[in-house]
Amino acid sequence: MINRTVFARIAIRALRILPLPAALFCVATQVAAAGPAPTQLPDTPVGQLAGELIRHVNGENPAQIGPWATTILSASIGQEDKAAFVTDLASAARESGGLDVFDVRTDPRQPGLLEVAVKARRTGKAALFWLAADSAQPDRLAQAMLTPMDNSLYADWPKGPVSHAELGKHIRTLLDRLVSVSDFSGCVSVFDGGETVFDECRGLAERSFKVPADHRTRFRIASVGKMFTAVAIGQLVEAGKLSWDDTLATLVPEYPDQATAKKITVWELLHHTAGLGDFMVPEYFEHSQRYVNPVDYLALIARQHMAGEPGMGLSYSNAGYVLLGRIIENVSGENYFDYIQHHIFDPAQMTSSGFESVDEIVPGLAVGYFHDDGVFSRKWKANWMQGIYKGSPAGGGYSTNTDLLRFAKALHGGELIKPATLAKMFDGGVPAGPGVMGAGIDERLSHGRHIRGHQGGIEGTTANLVMIWETGAAVALTSNEGPSQHWLLAEQIADLLAAEGAKN
Repeated sequence: MINRTVFARIAIRALRILPLPAALFCVATQVAAAGPAPTQLPDTPVGQLAGELIRHVNGENPAQIGPWATTILSASIGQEDKAAFVTDLASAARESGGLDVFDVRTDPRQPGLLEVAVKARRTGKAALFWLAADSAQPDRLAQAMLTPMDNSLYADWPKGPVSHAELGKHIRTLLDRLVSVSDFSGCVSVFDGGETVFDECRGLAERSFKVPADHRTRFRIASVGKMFTAVAIGQLVEAGKLSWDDTLATLVPEYPDQATAKKITVWELLHHTAGLGDFMVPEYFEHSQRYVNPVDYLALIARQHMAGEPGMGLSYSNAGYVLLGRIIENVSGENYFDYIQHHIFDPAQMTSSGFESVDEIVPGLAVGYFHDDGVFSRKWKANWMQGIYKGSPAGGGYSTNTDLLRFAKALHGGELIKPATLAKMFDGGVPAGPGVMGAGIDERLSHGRHIRGHQGGIEGTTANLVMIWETGAAVALTSNEGPSQHWLLAEQIADLLAAEGAKN
């Protein structure tokens, strides 16, 4: 029998680290721009604990790591997170050949927090320790996480505008490094100035039969699909079928928790400020085939504990986007998947995108792969049984880079929603990392240009679609491996395109 709880733990942990990529992006850009990075651990309780962690990883066998590591982890850390951290440490001891520190960061906004970037001596693979000491017990960690990062690969990345030919060379070099260090498989496509600047793939779409990935390969795109849901809501606002301030109770009267639904607006659902919990809990993974259409999720979502009060702050929620999908159904009279096909995919000429469930045959769809035994693991596992049965309004569908770039072009050209509606969707963005979360589409500034898009990642998937708004340039990255930090490449390319646009 398949142990669904294991997969639930993996996916839940992946969702818990969603805020980290923004921090990693900041670290990456600092490392690339600031020259030599500090490598000395601070003489503080958390700095001393970080030093102990690295010494144990470098000096002990994997079996010895677990018993020791549990002695420095606070009781406030959940058992699943403790087990995951110990697994990552054991992976580092087993696979890394030793860890070397190449960057150390603190954050004045979060006293006691320490970020320690390390690199494996054997492979060059980098990872980030995210640590905080327990204020009541300074000899224990209240936060402990180890997550992969690609930052060190960008040490010689250009810092200013480059020609399209030079850009292609840098991307090609970076992709080859990702293959060498992380066994990368996936595709990167760049559109700028009315032409395809770069469109190359690496690795395998299916490992058992060694099927190579190419530009026709369809990849799962995880939360990138939230942009489709958000644009659909914008279309229905334009059509006068709902408003940003309508409540969940008004639009989904069948939602079981009407008392809470009366406090939640469409605007809050779009911006992840509705205070909702999530549906990706063990109950979901144990019975994933029950959840096909948005209505199937309502009772499950209503049973979850609230993460906060509606409107009081950011709490990234897949559940909120499933509820938006149900809103789309109720006000349009169409099934969610049909609506997206008719009003997003068809107008944008996205001919290779969809949401089929895992037991349906989709020609050219890549098999997803992930590591379940630590950050530094080199053993891939197929994600056949990870427990997500079908994509939803929160993500999990599939697409190609060609289709994603077509979506970007149609969105930028006003073919999907009017410019005024889209502009409204960026009003009052919620601060997150280096930018803000808009209504389903994130935004940050680079070289005076607005970089807009969304990334996605879960077991077997890493994806990113970014658009340089003022110029119409766009970058699509898809991979059948994840979660990973490979999405960062699309952001780095976007920065160079923004610099080029600013120069022109």
